[in-house]
Amino acid sequence: MTFRVSFNASGLSRTLNSASKDIHKKIVEAVNISVRDVQERARAEHRFTSRTGQAEESIHTAVEEHGGKIVGMVYTSLPHAVYLHQGTKAHTIVPRAKEALRWTDGQKFVFAKRANVSGIKADPYIFNAYEKEKTAIISRMDAIMKELK
Repeated sequence: MTFRVSFNASGLSRTLNSASKDIHKKIVEAVNISVRDVQERARAEHRFTSRTGQAEESIHTAVEEHGGKIVGMVYTSLPHAVYLHQGTKAHTIVPRAKEALRWTDGQKFVFAKRANVSGIKADPYIFNAYEKEKTAIISRMDAIMKELK
């Protein structure tokens, strides 16, 4: 399961189709800066409790070009990070292949035929980071557009 937030710069890219390679390079650089800023904010400003840092480290970026489109992505493909982002409903866990569930309480193993899980409250940290960075992203792209005039 992969969760992604994408920035599509295709409108800007179409306008620049005949523009110089220098402007194209600036757009790619601006998209790279934008996804990096969203990634850093998402890693720093989430609300979930981090025990290992694995969820934060699973937030990645990519910038791809397809047919004149420049797309920046901020995503996580770590399953439990997706659950932290989207949340889960309360549910019951039952063993699949064994007769009982087993976990540790820190001192000894605990066994049970089922476990009720209260669910996870959604923390859309990637969406929130994008919303906080959106003005800066638009300003960055506007500055490039002004160079064309």
